[in-house]
Amino acid sequence: MSSGVQERTSGQQRTYGNWRLGRGAGLFGLGPAGTIAAFAVMVLSAVMLPVSTLAALITAVAGLLVLAPLAVRVHGRTGFQTLAARVAWWQARARRHHVYVSGVASRVTAAHQLPGVLARSEVYEVETGRSGVVAVVVVPQSRHYTVSLRCAPEGMDLVDQSVIDARVGHLASWLSALGREPHLVQAQITVETTPDPGTRLAAEVAATSRPDAPTLARQVLDEVVRSSPAGAATVDTRVSLTYTAPPGRTMSHEDVCREVAARLPNLHAGLTGATGAGIRPMAARSLAGVLRAAYDPAAAVDLARDPHLTPDWTHAGPVATREGWDAYRHDSAVSRTWCMTEAPRGAVDSRLFARLTDPDPQLLRKRVTMLYRPYSPAEAARLVESDKRDARFLAGKKHRPSARDLTDLAATEQAAQEEATGAGVTRFAVLVTATVASEQQLEEATGVIQARAGEARLTLRPMYGCQAAGFAAGLPAGVVLHTHATIPF
Repeated sequence: MSSGVQERTSGQQRTYGNWRLGRGAGLFGLGPAGTIAAFAVMVLSAVMLPVSTLAALITAVAGLLVLAPLAVRVHGRTGFQTLAARVAWWQARARRHHVYVSGVASRVTAAHQLPGVLARSEVYEVETGRSGVVAVVVVPQSRHYTVSLRCAPEGMDLVDQSVIDARVGHLASWLSALGREPHLVQAQITVETTPDPGTRLAAEVAATSRPDAPTLARQVLDEVVRSSPAGAATVDTRVSLTYTAPPGRTMSHEDVCREVAARLPNLHAGLTGATGAGIRPMAARSLAGVLRAAYDPAAAVDLARDPHLTPDWTHAGPVATREGWDAYRHDSAVSRTWCMTEAPRGAVDSRLFARLTDPDPQLLRKRVTMLYRPYSPAEAARLVESDKRDARFLAGKKHRPSARDLTDLAATEQAAQEEATGAGVTRFAVLVTATVASEQQLEEATGVIQARAGEARLTLRPMYGCQAAGFAAGLPAGVVLHTHATIPF
């Protein structure tokens, strides 16, 4: 998908849009590969016709049965993809892969390791000198290396609209620059909201107060701590960058981690204008604490009261999990993850996603994750030209093109013009995870998320059959979903 910006005139608010889902040119609802297969079936049937009419008819019917699932679309997925997802889920259940048990009752591991795609993950700490110690998460099976930054954005309250527009512009420039970042696979921005147990403010005041401070100042701070609401929400914003190992070079994990950490200062500087101050790299213990609290929200209160209870990476996982078709049970909570199937239509303003990321008191935790996969400049140039040709073909094959076809054609032409002037092209997706205490509360959580998605003009669907992977993708651990997919088409 690509995005564009509509400039403001006097008295008008700046708007954003021009997101589009690329569609390959094809006949009868088939993509390029399906169209080639359809022509092959027709040619084969014509070749069989002189031999036997029955053989030609059987060939045509067999080809139609094979191609029909490719033409049928179910919520943006072909029939083959839907059927393959069901088969993969049945096989996983038959092999008991949807159940995970760790610790002393486990046959697999005595430690509480992370489940699923993160089972083999490791953490290396690198001393950068300028940014301090940086933790790099390594996923060996995909050779991905992830570094995470914790941000403290200033929010939009009492902020001029011109300042907000400037921040959005800085973020757009930062995302565009990621397309020129060597070996970058994915950028991830996560906003996680949790109930504040009432100890965070007290701990912060105790850590930053000085014994020789004036008595009046200490009394004011003590009064603020006592009167602050314990039911307030905590908002945690994280940025994770995932790299792959350089191809053609034999490098150890430590060498790649040092190379990734060396690129952090430039990325840190580019992100400062978009989020304000308070950006700092996350250490290994901090990452382990985030994952421990995500898998077991009941432990979050103890971790907030005493940071020394934070486990290391090998014990940051849950005791047990059970993955369902549309939910994920993990230790003391149940979660459901949704993914975006359609971006907002039309132009939107800078406050569109505000309600989606705002805290909801009905939920134990809510995690909204934006996944970005930037194209390199060469790939972007080829992509926008290919999209423009496909959009012209789809609009031209109809006697009366629909309004959506014409709008899609205009969007591709605008994207091509913007890319030619230096704009970047980035694929993006949105994941939303809601965590509640029991399965009975899942329906209420679903209603809350659907209402927030409606306000954000997003179309969300549960990640059926892959709830565990979707849950892990929102964590700062470097899970790139498409590299772990079992359905290659």
